[in-house]
Amino acid sequence: MNPAEPRRDGTRAIISGAGMLSVAMLLANIGNYALNIFLGRVLTPAEFSDANLMVTLMLTATAVALGLEMVTARYTSVAEAGGNPGAADLVARRLRWWTGGAGVVAAVALIAPAPLWSDLFQTASAWPFVVLGLGLPFYLQQAIGRGVMQGRLRFGLLASTFVIEMVTRLSVAIALVAAGWGVVGATIGLSASFIVTWVSVTVLARASGERADPAIPMSEVGRYGAFVSVLLAAQMIANNSDVLVSKAVLAPDDAGTYAAVALVGRAVFYLAWSVATVVFPVVARRHAGGDDSGGILRGSILVISAMGGLCALGALWLGGPVLGIVIGPAYADLSVPLAAYALATTLFAVANLVASVALSTGVLRPSVFVLGGALAQLMLLLIWHDDIAQLILVQIIAMSALVAAMAIDAAVRRPTSARHDEGAAA
Repeated sequence: MNPAEPRRDGTRAIISGAGMLSVAMLLANIGNYALNIFLGRVLTPAEFSDANLMVTLMLTATAVALGLEMVTARYTSVAEAGGNPGAADLVARRLRWWTGGAGVVAAVALIAPAPLWSDLFQTASAWPFVVLGLGLPFYLQQAIGRGVMQGRLRFGLLASTFVIEMVTRLSVAIALVAAGWGVVGATIGLSASFIVTWVSVTVLARASGERADPAIPMSEVGRYGAFVSVLLAAQMIANNSDVLVSKAVLAPDDAGTYAAVALVGRAVFYLAWSVATVVFPVVARRHAGGDDSGGILRGSILVISAMGGLCALGALWLGGPVLGIVIGPAYADLSVPLAAYALATTLFAVANLVASVALSTGVLRPSVFVLGGALAQLMLLLIWHDDIAQLILVQIIAMSALVAAMAIDAAVRRPTSARHDEGAAA
C-alpha cells in the first residue's frame, strides 16, 4: 500500500462504514416495523402470530446467511490484505455452488412437510411454509455477494442492498395483504424480497477479474465454516427459540402479543450487527497484517452497550404507548416487557460481537461460550414458560450468565496470554 494512501481499515473507515450500515439497517427496520404495524392493524392477533412465525423462520435463514457472509468476508479480507483478490473471487464462486445445493435442501425440508409444520405451530394454513421455502435458495445465495462487499469494505453498496430488500418486502406484502391475501400475501412479500435482493447483490458484487495466485484451499475454508457454524447455531437458537416456544405453548392471542414484543426487542440485535459487520473484516485485515485490534473490540462493545441501553430506556418510557397508538390498545401496556427484552437482546449482542471478532482471527472459544448460553436459554424456556414475563426473565438470566462467563474467561486467559507473549519475545 502506498504510504500516502489512507488506511481503508482505519478508524475513519470503521466510523463511516458503521454509520452507513446503521442508517441502512435503521431504514430497513423502520420499513419492517411499518409492515408489522400494518399487519397488526389488519390481521387478528392469531393471524399476526402466524405472520410473525414466518418472520421468525426467515430470521433463522438470516442466521445461516450471516454465517455464509462471515466466511466469505473473512477470506475476502485476508486475500485483499495479501494483494490476492482473485483468490477471494474463487472462494466466492465455489461457495455459490455449495450454497445452491444447500438452499434446495432447505426449501424441500420446509415445503415437503408443510402440513406437519402447520399442525405443530398451530397455523391456519400450510401455504405460507411453501411460499417461504421457495424463496430460501435465493436468500442463501445473496449472502455470498454481501460477504464479498463486506470483505472489500464496500459498505455503501452493502448498505444499499438492505434498503432494496426492505422496499421490496414492504411494497409487495402490503399490496397483497390489502388485496385480501392475508398471511400468504405477507409471506410472498418475504420471498419476493429474497429474490430481488439476490438480483441486486449479483449485480453489485462483481468479481475483481484477477487470477488467484495462489488459491485458498477449500479444505481450510471448510474448517473455518465449521467454526462459524458454532456461532451460527447459537444465533439461531438464541434469537428464535423464544418465539417458537411461545407459539407452541401460549394461547394464540398471547403468542401474538409476545411476537410484537420480540419483534421490537430484536431490533437491538440487528442494529448492533451493523457494528459487528464493519468490525469483522477490519479486524480480519489487521490480524492478517500482524496489527493489534483490541482497542477496536473495546470501543465496539461500548457502542453496542450504549445503543442497547438507549433502546431499553426508550422502550421503558415510550414503548407501550407508541405500540398502543400504532398497532392498537391491546399492545399499550408493554413498556416493561419491551425494555426487559431489549436488555436481554443487548447482552446477547455484546456476547455475539466478542465471538464474531474472535472468529475473524480464527479463534473459536468465545463462540462455544455463546452456543452454551443459547442452549442454556432454550432449556430454561422449555422448563419455565407460563407467561410472557417468565419467558423474558429466563432470557435475561441466561444472557447475563453468558456475558459474565465470557468476561471471567477473558480475565483468566489474559495473564496467561501475556506471559506467553513475553516468553516468545525473550
